[in-house]
Amino acid sequence: MANRADRANSGCEVWVRIALGALLFCSAALGEVKPLSINIGAIIALNTTNGKIAETAIELAVEDLNRNTSILNGTLLNIHIRDSKQDALTGASAALELIRKGCVSIVGPQTSVVGEFVGYLGVAAHVPIVTVGATNPSLSMHRYPYFIRAVPNDKIQMKAIAKLIEEYKWTDVALVYVDDDLGTSAIPALNDALREARAKIVFQAAVDPQANVSSIRKLLEDQLIELESRVFIVHMHADLALILFSEAYKLKMISSDYVWIISDGFANLLDSFDANSFLSMNGVLGVKRKLTQTDQPRLNEFAKRWKQRFRAQNPTIPSLELNAQAIVAYDTVWAIAFAIDRLLHMKSWKGGFSETSSSTKVLNFKVFDGGEQLLKEILETNFLGLSGLVQINRERGEPLECSYDIINVVGNNYSVIGSWTERDLNISWKREIHWGSGPTKTPRGWKIPAPGKKLKIAVPWQQVLSPFLNVKLDHDSAGAQNQTYEIKGFCIDVFKLMLKRLDYELPYELIPYGTGSVTAGYYDDLVYQVYLQNFDAVVGDVTVLANRSRYVDFTQPYTLYTESGLIMIVAISDKRSSDSWAFLHPFTPAMWITTVTFFIFTGAVVWFLEHRQNRQFRGTPRKQVLTFIWFSFSTLFMTQRERIASCLGKAVVTIWLFVVFVLVSSYTASLSSMLTVKQIVPNVENLESLIAQNSPIGYQQGSFIDKYLVQQLGVDESALRPYSSAQESADALKKGPNNGGVAAIFEEQIFAQKIFLSAGCNDYTRLGPVYKTGGFSFVFPKGSPLVSGVSKAILNLSESKEMQAIRKRWFNSTENKCNIESGGLDSNKMSLKDFWGILLFTGCVSFLTLVYYLCRLLYRFVHRNENSSHDKSISTRLRTFANYADKKDIQAPKRKRHKADTLPTSSELPVSTEQM
Repeated sequence: MANRADRANSGCEVWVRIALGALLFCSAALGEVKPLSINIGAIIALNTTNGKIAETAIELAVEDLNRNTSILNGTLLNIHIRDSKQDALTGASAALELIRKGCVSIVGPQTSVVGEFVGYLGVAAHVPIVTVGATNPSLSMHRYPYFIRAVPNDKIQMKAIAKLIEEYKWTDVALVYVDDDLGTSAIPALNDALREARAKIVFQAAVDPQANVSSIRKLLEDQLIELESRVFIVHMHADLALILFSEAYKLKMISSDYVWIISDGFANLLDSFDANSFLSMNGVLGVKRKLTQTDQPRLNEFAKRWKQRFRAQNPTIPSLELNAQAIVAYDTVWAIAFAIDRLLHMKSWKGGFSETSSSTKVLNFKVFDGGEQLLKEILETNFLGLSGLVQINRERGEPLECSYDIINVVGNNYSVIGSWTERDLNISWKREIHWGSGPTKTPRGWKIPAPGKKLKIAVPWQQVLSPFLNVKLDHDSAGAQNQTYEIKGFCIDVFKLMLKRLDYELPYELIPYGTGSVTAGYYDDLVYQVYLQNFDAVVGDVTVLANRSRYVDFTQPYTLYTESGLIMIVAISDKRSSDSWAFLHPFTPAMWITTVTFFIFTGAVVWFLEHRQNRQFRGTPRKQVLTFIWFSFSTLFMTQRERIASCLGKAVVTIWLFVVFVLVSSYTASLSSMLTVKQIVPNVENLESLIAQNSPIGYQQGSFIDKYLVQQLGVDESALRPYSSAQESADALKKGPNNGGVAAIFEEQIFAQKIFLSAGCNDYTRLGPVYKTGGFSFVFPKGSPLVSGVSKAILNLSESKEMQAIRKRWFNSTENKCNIESGGLDSNKMSLKDFWGILLFTGCVSFLTLVYYLCRLLYRFVHRNENSSHDKSISTRLRTFANYADKKDIQAPKRKRHKADTLPTSSELPVSTEQM
């Protein structure tokens, strides 16, 4: 009986198992089986403050999810947290362990160096990695398709910092950063952002992650306090940054003369600092991740629960406040849960792991089957979390839009003074900035030389005196060890007046450069001395050139734009006509030919109009030709004896006599000018002719002009002749190229206008175009913060009456003595283009009058002979018409006429008129 009962029980058990199996099979086929639990992981640096803060937030997120019945539909979420210890190998090992445990997604890591390794493993295992702290821009979805960033990368916050610097036009900044992946990964992004803001990093100070108080103080005393730049960007961990500001405060570097800007990582922890920490940071600026559209009551409730849990878990840590990174970590867990929930509802969840490649076998882990679907769903995240609207850019795998608050530490707290958004890249200000102790004036961003330290300013020294710059050795100090000099001139006056327009004192010392003898390349060498830091600046007649600007900075030119450039100066001579054919010079050959043609054409038209009815235009062929020629040219002197009978003829002659009057008057005036007025004509045609003939060309010794002529204008170097003074150049031009002199001189336009041409305008003139240069300017080292202020002061000075007074003082005695634009006069010959309008008018009138007369004559001829010309050939008709046109007009108007001017009437002559 017992055996039978056992067999019965055994049979029932088999059937139950079969039934359960069938039920499970059917449920699986219908997609209704849901996992009881799903594993996710987290890799956090638990040895850091941010790591501990994020750990508590992640745990609370999982607890809230498991209590919420509206999500995951009863499936539990298990969290496995591992410590990366900010070490790449430890973090990679933790990731491997989590993948082996079947975690379908991993939150973290917090550092970029760990993120590199974890990103590779995420791609190999098809496990989405959602970091809440790795900000290195190189960690992108293009390199790691399964790597998603829940926080902005460093490029975004560096753009916000660069915009803050651009707002106040600071150009030079110093970067103080921690020498690990947090600090080094941000440098390229900061460089790019500052370049767009027209600023640059002039100094970088790397701080060891294990640095102590003494090493940081040494950095401040030996390097940072000596820098010319006073704008510092601090990008480091909170513990190091607090030491830095504490020591800087002791060295009085936290004042209105300095600008300190902190990055988001440090600014996020400001809520947890005590009053002493804020005291050492008074006036500090920073950027802090802005949380938008937050559910404030829910956030406040979460902050309360988080604070209680954190204190319980970390009793030895001083009280800390919830920060943005913890809130983002909380929302990240919810984002993963929402993605899983959508897959469960769509019955597309694949929670299994399988071996698909040899590499996974070597590392002893399997590939997540549902990784691709989960990744897509995470990228589709769109919900309102504690941090606001959570959305991810599908292409970049980063938050869709970011914004930062601009904060300012004031007293024992900080305030939000503005905001920057990624959308419009501009700062919206809310209140003024408190710049620390002292005045509230905006800091310059650079250090003014100490009262006892003067700027060493070099001055060009030439023995030849010039209104631009004069350097004279004080004879009383000649031979002494410390010689003194008298330095004055237009350039010096401009410099001194410019200094008065600066809003700060600028102590300086003028030092003549050289020994007074100018050699080849003198000015280039002088400028290069600033690059070598032998001088702090150069004040003088230094021209702005592109090749010089590669290693120094120039201020705004203090000469006018119209005065800048090179011009060619040539000798002039009197070319008054003295040959026997001088009377032909007023008109060009084309003008002479056209004038004679119009005389003949007008005479022919008048003869044709008057021939039939004016006796003075009739007679033998010889007489008619002589009459035609005489009438044509007698109008030149208005002495024609023939009277005009027809109205058409009178109209033509009246207009023609006016044209003749204009031509004769212009000819007389031009000829008189050529024979009596001095004709200033340059001895050189143009630069091209000089180059073709290899004629000698002079230039100022030591200037850039020789290189410019060779490299830019194609002048042969063998044709160049250097001269040290304007007098030498003038003498060389007077001699000419055939007597050991030169054919032309190239000089700066302002120098030529104020000194050279105005002193000898009867002998020299300008020829050709102006070859533009940058003008005269002051020289400073590359990146000098003085350039901006000095340039503004020069612009201010150039618009004032004082600049005109300086010009009048130094150049009044030589200015406006001659017009340099008169150089290179064209010939005074008048051409057809000077009279084409009036000639066209008289030509059109004569031609149209002739056409009208011919049409009227043809009309009369046709009506008179319409019955007798049908059977005649064309040649016969033409001869008949010619005879008719040559006949006397038998239909002359019946009115009184002068006896000598009219033809006999038809009653006085026989019908068959004689042919004359």
